[in-house]
Amino acid sequence: MMKYILPLASISLLFSCSKERRDEKKIAAIFETHPCYENFVVNDSLPPKTSFPDTAAFREKIKKENLRPFYVSDLNNDGQDDYLVNIKAKKGYKGRETILDVFPLNLCDEMGNIAIVLSQKSGKYKIFNPYRETHEEPIAIKLSPDGKLIQVLKPKYDSSKNYDSVNFYDTDVLMIKNNMATEYIKAPVKHKINNVRIEFEEKFVMTLDFKEKKMYLDDTWLNDLDADKTYFKKISKEDEAQLQNLLNDMDFTQIDNSENTPIERTGNYFLDINYDSDQHKEIVNYGKNGGLRTVNFYDQILLYLYQFGWTELEYMND
Repeated sequence: MMKYILPLASISLLFSCSKERRDEKKIAAIFETHPCYENFVVNDSLPPKTSFPDTAAFREKIKKENLRPFYVSDLNNDGQDDYLVNIKAKKGYKGRETILDVFPLNLCDEMGNIAIVLSQKSGKYKIFNPYRETHEEPIAIKLSPDGKLIQVLKPKYDSSKNYDSVNFYDTDVLMIKNNMATEYIKAPVKHKINNVRIEFEEKFVMTLDFKEKKMYLDDTWLNDLDADKTYFKKISKEDEAQLQNLLNDMDFTQIDNSENTPIERTGNYFLDINYDSDQHKEIVNYGKNGGLRTVNFYDQILLYLYQFGWTELEYMND
């Protein structure tokens, strides 16, 4: 009996190795089509080099994570393989030198050590590092044991924002929702959002009025509209559903505003959310624990701001 078991085990191992090689080649092919990730490859020498002290104690702890170069799972539930990839720059690549740190010249700056690769309906792939916009530098990425959630190892800092040389890192647990990575919340409480007031750099920018089904735009110095006028556009059913879901998925009532988040990102934001029976929740910037949830919401707002279709609001004279 044993003489049959051993060949079967060998065949299974060979099949596993063959699939891993195919997956790695596919990731490399996906990266080659991207203007930034074409300069990166799967990191097969983990953990990566870090900007903080690389001590024996750190190595001993992270060794227990059993990190792999990449993981395969259907993260956005479309029936196709997605990938969590620990990455490193190709040998000899030192980054792109840009004169100005502005978009799109800085498009490929700070790519970090991780990449999430999501399949799309178009047949192409969305490749991103969700922490890139927050200027945080994760150590590594891995898949949860059940294959449904994402675990990201991030450097841990003390209250004085000095590197924690005892605990080394924390682990964020993320999920994919609406093709975006956000913090995992088991069951956020759903609220009826009445309106949202958004400020940027201490100037009123936009109001989302779900009762009137309109969004209003003011202080339009951020785009090409007249900064002295107010504009509006209708909120479609699709936009309303997306915005209500984004806000509720943030679990915004649980965002702690007692201390600003360690996220370092250009911009100074303020949210005033009116919900249910005229209740209010204010969020300064990202909140202490808002993280990627608020980043995703602000990104969507900026997309609306630069869209076409704004109409000047004409006030009725007495």
